[in-house]
Amino acid sequence: MVYLLLFLSIVEFVGVFSGSVGFAMVASLIGKSVFYMVLGVIVYCVFSGDIGLFFIGGLGLTASLDVMLKTMLNMPRPPVSEWLVKAEGPGFPSGHAAMSFSFALLAAYATRDKVLGLALLIHSFAVSYSRLVLHVHYPIDVIGGAVIGVVSALVSIYLYMRISDPSKYLLAVSVPSLLMSLIASYKMPDYKDSPLLLGLSLGLILAGTYMTHYRGDYLYRKENIYRVAILVISFTGLLLTLVLESTNYFPMILLGGLLFGLIVLLSRPLMDRIIRKKMAPGAGFEPAHPSTGQ
Repeated sequence: MVYLLLFLSIVEFVGVFSGSVGFAMVASLIGKSVFYMVLGVIVYCVFSGDIGLFFIGGLGLTASLDVMLKTMLNMPRPPVSEWLVKAEGPGFPSGHAAMSFSFALLAAYATRDKVLGLALLIHSFAVSYSRLVLHVHYPIDVIGGAVIGVVSALVSIYLYMRISDPSKYLLAVSVPSLLMSLIASYKMPDYKDSPLLLGLSLGLILAGTYMTHYRGDYLYRKENIYRVAILVISFTGLLLTLVLESTNYFPMILLGGLLFGLIVLLSRPLMDRIIRKKMAPGAGFEPAHPSTGQ
């Protein structure tokens, strides 16, 4: 499977760097921020709760830094007449480049898989160059986005290594994300990503605060019924967020981001509480081992 991803990333890279608009459109579509965040949610729900928090928190930090710089610098994009796809917001830095490089580094660290890391790195270059092929960014936008993605991912990795409690790590990355999204919302409230990230950061902080006081192995549970339930809950939250975002109304977009953060992250501890009550009514919660959940 990993080698298939490597092959596909090479095909994507060759297609985009050959100047193919079709390949560039596909790479650009895959490179949207929501795609990587959804992957982080899937990891959280299906595979590992602690690694999922690592992804969601790290990607949130990257996106918030990207949007804050966009709104503060307010640098132009190429002329609209040259665009081959729709684009929103200021030009520098490229959010596609930032998020793709950030995800590549986070995934490489989380999996320790060199082949996967190489595949995602190649994909990042393809996504970044696709924004030039589609004429929606200048080269400096893409280079700046790549640097921001790498730096924010390294900060996330450093904090994750230093903080043993995943929920405390989430707070450590979400507090600066909240501050940066506050600045972005003040500078450019009409840019939808500003209130969306503001709400998301607030939701992550509230959920992380609750999770620091919750005891149990909820981050490490792998029963199929449990994983399916939290996946359904999380994607329900995602759909609700998309509906609220479509209103283009600042408070509703902010609410959508807030609900997404709360619904996704609290799905694990709340389902864990329900399962424990059904299996042993009135039973207490035993703290999980930080690495094994046992």
